[in-house]
Amino acid sequence: MDFIYDRKKTAVIFKDKEYSYYELIKMAKIYSSLLNVNKEDRVAIYMENRPEYMGAVLGIWDKKGTCTNLDASYGSEQLVYVFNDSNPKYIITSNENIKNAEEAKEKSKSDIIILNVDEIDLSKDIVIEKVSVECLEKEDVAVMLYTSGTTGNPKGVMLTYDNIMSNVDAIKEIKMVTAEDRILALLPFHHILPLSFTVLMPLNFGSLVVILDELSSEAIKQNLQKYKITVVIGVPRVWEMFHKGILGKIKSSSATYKLFKICKSLNIMSLNKIIFKKIQEAFGGNIRFLVSGGAKLDKEICEDFYTFGFTMLEGYGLTETSPIISFNRLDNNVAGTVGTALPGVKIKLEDDGEIVVKGRNVMKGYYNKPEATAEAIDNEGWFHTGDLGQFDGDHLKIIGRKKEMIVLSNGKNINPSDIEVEIMKNTDLIQEVAVTENEKHLIAIVYPNFKVLEEKKIANAKEAIKWEVIDKYNITAPKYRKILDIVIVKEELPKTKLGKLRRFMLKDLLKGISLKKGDSEEVVAEKVVEKKVSTSKELNTQEFKVMSKFIGTLHDEIQIIPESHLEIDLGLDSLDVVEIITFIQNTYGVNISEEDFSRIKTVEALCQYIREKGGNFEEKEINWKKIFEEPVELKMPTSKYVMTTVNLLKPFFNLYVKLQKNTDKLQKNSPVIYVGNHQSMLDAFAFGQTLPKEVLKNTYFLAINIHFEGKLKKYLAENGNIILVDVNKNLKETLKIAAKVLKEGKNLVIFPEGARTRDGELQDFKKTFAILSKELEISVVPFAIKGAYELMPYGKTFPISGEMSVTILDEINPKDKTVEEIVKLTRNSIKEKIYN
Repeated sequence: MDFIYDRKKTAVIFKDKEYSYYELIKMAKIYSSLLNVNKEDRVAIYMENRPEYMGAVLGIWDKKGTCTNLDASYGSEQLVYVFNDSNPKYIITSNENIKNAEEAKEKSKSDIIILNVDEIDLSKDIVIEKVSVECLEKEDVAVMLYTSGTTGNPKGVMLTYDNIMSNVDAIKEIKMVTAEDRILALLPFHHILPLSFTVLMPLNFGSLVVILDELSSEAIKQNLQKYKITVVIGVPRVWEMFHKGILGKIKSSSATYKLFKICKSLNIMSLNKIIFKKIQEAFGGNIRFLVSGGAKLDKEICEDFYTFGFTMLEGYGLTETSPIISFNRLDNNVAGTVGTALPGVKIKLEDDGEIVVKGRNVMKGYYNKPEATAEAIDNEGWFHTGDLGQFDGDHLKIIGRKKEMIVLSNGKNINPSDIEVEIMKNTDLIQEVAVTENEKHLIAIVYPNFKVLEEKKIANAKEAIKWEVIDKYNITAPKYRKILDIVIVKEELPKTKLGKLRRFMLKDLLKGISLKKGDSEEVVAEKVVEKKVSTSKELNTQEFKVMSKFIGTLHDEIQIIPESHLEIDLGLDSLDVVEIITFIQNTYGVNISEEDFSRIKTVEALCQYIREKGGNFEEKEINWKKIFEEPVELKMPTSKYVMTTVNLLKPFFNLYVKLQKNTDKLQKNSPVIYVGNHQSMLDAFAFGQTLPKEVLKNTYFLAINIHFEGKLKKYLAENGNIILVDVNKNLKETLKIAAKVLKEGKNLVIFPEGARTRDGELQDFKKTFAILSKELEISVVPFAIKGAYELMPYGKTFPISGEMSVTILDEINPKDKTVEEIVKLTRNSIKEKIYN
C-alpha cells in the first residue's frame, strides 16, 4: 500500500516555487539511492523547514529506515550527544548546518556519513519504477524524535508507523482535513505536531502545504492571502501575537470595541464574520479553522478569535503520544478545553488528577532507556503524561504539569501558568513572564517589552511593571497567590521551540546565569559553576573606572562590569539617573537628556557615549543648589477650591471616618517639607483636615500626573494646591519644580514611599525630599498616618467607617546632617509612631 503517490498536482510551495507530488517523490528516490541502510537503521535529518526535508523523510522510509529528526538550532555539542546516544548511520543536512555536523562528527569520532542536500543534483534524470513511497510495517520504528528536554537531557522517543498513522487515520475518520485543504506550515518539522500535521498527514491526504520561510506576522499574512490557506496549525505564542495586534486595533476605537463586546456576548458566528469581515480578509478570507497545540492556550484568546470570525480548535498531546490525545471538533468546540479523545484513544485520570492514556498512539518506548520507558508506561499499557487534568463533561481540561505545580508551605497548590496568564492580560509592558517560588514566596521573572517602554518614555521599567502590572494582579489575587517580588531580565526566558517554558532553568536564571533555549542540564550546570567574568577592554578605561566608582556610591555592594545593564543589573531608579546625568555633565561637560539616557542600555555603552561627546575630565561633586537655581516653567495652581473641599469633607471626617488630629508639635513657620507615610487614598484629604486654614492655604501637594487624568481631575488639581509631575519623563524638572515651590515660601507635602502601601507595612523612603531639605536648608516636618490602611486598603473604592489619626512629629533641621541621615531620621520617626 502506498503512503504517497503522484496526484498530478502541487504538493508543496516554498519561496514561491511549486513542487509537484511527482517532483517530491523523485526527490525522495534520489535521496533513497544515496542511503545504504537496513531496516530501522537510523538516519538523522538536521536542517531548516524546506521541501528537501519532506523529501528526506520519504527517502528514508523508501529504504525502510528510521528518521531521526533533529532540531535545526542544535549546536555541535548537542549533535555529539545524539550521535553517541542513537548512532545514526547518516545525517542529512544543508549548507546552513553543515559546519555543525562536521564539527560534531569530528568531536564524537563517529563514522557517520554526512549528506548535504544543497550539493545533491535533483535535476538529473532517474528511472522510477513506481512513482510512490510505500507504507512501512505497522511495528516498524518510523520516526525517532528527541524530546525538548524541559527537565534535562532529551530522550529519543521511538514512534512506530502505526503510532503515526493512528493520528492520521483519526483525522481522516472525523473528516477534518481533505485533499482540497491548503495548510500553512509554521512550526519546525523536528517536532511531532508539525511533522505529523504539516508534513505526513497532508502528503498522505493529497493536500497542499505552503512552507513559511520567515516566522513573522507580516509573512504569515502574505502567505495566507496569496495561497488562500484554509488551515493553520500554530502554538499559543503565534495566536497570542495575532490576538494582541488585532485587539489593540479594535480597542483604538471605542465604538469598535463596544461592537466587539456586543458580538462576543451574542456569540453568533455568522454575525461575527459579517462585522469583522476585514479581519477575515486580512487572513486571506479562506480560513476554515485554526489549530492551537504544543502548550495551553488562554481561554479568552480562543473566545476572542471566535468573535473575530474564526473557529479556533485546541488539542492536547505529547511527543510520546504521536502526538494527539484529544481534540476539539468543528461541531463540538468548547473554549478552555482540549476537546474529547481521538478515535482509538482512551483517557482516564489517576487519583491525583494525572492524565493517563492508552491507544495506538502511545510510543514504543524511549530508545535504549528501558527504565525510563517502564516509568512512563505501566504494566497495563497506560502512558503517564505527567499532566494534571479534569473533565468538563466529556471535554478534557489541562490544569498544569504535575512536576511544575508549586506547593507552598501552607499546603496550597499553585499552577504558575495560570498566574502568568493573568499577569499578561491587558499589558503591553511585558513580553514574557515566569512565576516561580523563591525563599518560600512567589516571584515573577519578567522579560519586559523594551520597545514599548522606550516608546512610552518610561525611565524605570521595574517600578512601572511593579505598580502598573504586578500590583494590579495582586489587588484581586488571594493572599497565597500574590507576587511578592519581581526580577527583570534582559534576555528571553528559556523555552523549547514550541514555546514551552523550561522551568527547571528558572532557579539558575535568578542567580544571574544566562540561559539559552538549547541548554541541557549539563550546560546549565557548567554555566552555574563558571559564571563568566567580563574580560572586556572597557574595564581599564578612565571612563569606566570613574563611572563605576560613582555608580557604586549610589548602590552599596553591587558588582559593576561593562556589560551591566544600567537598570536591570544595577537597579538604577529615576533619581539615580538624574544623579548620573548631572555627574557626567559636571565631570565631562556632556549634556545628556533623560530621554537620550534611556536609550543607553549598558555601562559600556554609556562610557562610549561619554568618549564620543566628552571634553576635559574634571571630577566634581553634584551641586544640587546650582541645579535648583536653573530656570523652570511652573504655573502655580490657585487655592480656589481648597477651603471649600476641606469644609465639604469635615462631616465625613467627623462622623463616618473619625479623624484624630494630633497637632501639638505643629509650628506655623514656612516653608517646610511635610513628609508622611502613605496608607490609603484618604491620606492627603485627612492631612488637609489636620492643618490650620492659614497653613493649608500656603501648602502644596506634589502628585503624579497619572492619578489626575481626565479633564475634571486635572481642573481640580489646578485649582486645589496640587502640583502634577511626571516622574517617568523628567525627574530633574520635578526636583526643580519642587525647589521653586519651596523657594517661593510655600510648604510642600511629599509621600516619599512613592505609592500607597499594599500590605499596611511602611515601605522604603526615596531621598528626593531629603535632597531638597539639605540643599535649600528647609526643615522636614514628619507626620504619621495610622488606621487609614484598615479603613481603605489599596483596591477599595470606598472606605469603611472607623477611626484613623494624623500626628505631626518633631521637626527635623537639616543642618549638619547628610541626605541619608535626614531620610533615616524621618522614616524612623514615623515608624516609631505608627508601630507603637
